[in-house]
Amino acid sequence: MRYIALMLALLLAAAPLWAVKLKLKADPEEFEAAVLSFDGENVTYRRGRKELTAKLADFEHASAFEIKKQYTLEDGARWLELARFALHRALYTQAHDTARQAASLDPQLQPQVDRLLNTARYLQADALLERGSVALDEQKIDEARRLLTQVIEQFADTPAKVKAEILLGTLDRVALEIKAKELEEAARKAQEVADADERKKRKPIDDWLNELAAQVEAQREVKRSGDTECVANRIHKGLPLYENVVKALETIRKQIEENRHYYTFRGQIEQANSIDKAAKTLMVDTYERWVYYLYFNARYDVAAGVCNTALKLAPSDRRLLSLKVDIDNMYDPLQK
Repeated sequence: MRYIALMLALLLAAAPLWAVKLKLKADPEEFEAAVLSFDGENVTYRRGRKELTAKLADFEHASAFEIKKQYTLEDGARWLELARFALHRALYTQAHDTARQAASLDPQLQPQVDRLLNTARYLQADALLERGSVALDEQKIDEARRLLTQVIEQFADTPAKVKAEILLGTLDRVALEIKAKELEEAARKAQEVADADERKKRKPIDDWLNELAAQVEAQREVKRSGDTECVANRIHKGLPLYENVVKALETIRKQIEENRHYYTFRGQIEQANSIDKAAKTLMVDTYERWVYYLYFNARYDVAAGVCNTALKLAPSDRRLLSLKVDIDNMYDPLQK
């Protein structure tokens, strides 16, 4: 019996010698190695014919996790500790799987496992949201849209979902601005190198103006979405849509004005003026709804500022003037 117990102890203590893929922080290349021993801090491993030692902290997080996993006994508490190790290093998939294993080994750990899984879910959602935000800042539109959509679809029960929806609205405006700039640049270059044929010469600007007209109509649909959200009392979704519409239309009107020297062919000035008028009208209509729902929800200070801005654009608009009277009756900035 003593012999059997001794053999079991030796088997439990024996270092696992199967090969794993590891990566050191200082080494750009992943490599295959056999871990020979691990004392909680130092790792001895065989790489090729060489036997090397390094600190666990010298390995990339995923590699450090795999090393610790090899030396974790089949004990629920130890696996829960390993799950926390993964969670603190943003290894959310490993944290999830390891926590599940801890609960299967010791069902009494289920409450702790549930808390860890819930925390991991919220952190994973925030991390994905941050990646989407960075991609948006870098104007990587397709990547940002994919990541933000993933947050909305996979983490609908987390606060990150609402933030992702707002950023997705901003994304559409940024995408329009980028596309408009690209079309503007393409039109400019094409205009310079176009031959004497009038149709070839005017086509770039005609296409650009048509694209701007389409963008105005696209913003009209965004405003309708904002109206729907606000009517349903979801102003936290509707108001950002109004703001995005106004900013996008401001950009369109600015581009029309800055490029008037390119409108050299028949009908282009008239088309540009028509698009600008449609954009301005939609801006005023959007401002009116924006101010109204701010006022309706007692956000008088913000409503006052937005209304003043809107009146600079349309000083004689009766709807805005009426709203200003209502706001002034409820809000005095000197008595804040």
